[in-house]
Amino acid sequence: MLRITVYQDGGRYRLELAGKLGGPWVAETENVWRSAPCSGKEIELDMRAVTGIDDAGRDLLIAMNKAGAHFVVQGVAMTALIEEITGKQPFDGAKGRRRTKEPSQDQDSRIRRDSK
Repeated sequence: MLRITVYQDGGRYRLELAGKLGGPWVAETENVWRSAPCSGKEIELDMRAVTGIDDAGRDLLIAMNKAGAHFVVQGVAMTALIEEITGKQPFDGAKGRRRTKEPSQDQDSRIRRDSK
């Protein structure tokens, strides 16, 4: 099961996912992402409550990354997955800061922390 909550702030949309991004929920997430209100807008994907991702879910995240989506993650597994997909060190949603393995101030990050 996956819960998808959509938030709008001006021209920016945040999709908050909770549960497993797999099976039929991948297509549902893609439908929400490509929906008329979200289409062509800046998208932030809050994945702090995601408990698992299958291959189709990973493929969707790759497509979303290529389209310019920003990711908010928490935990070792999600951080590693998003780092692998984006090639960048993500912000840690729990600590609100970038991991310091290889700091780069000039990097154009497409992974941002939640603005709450």
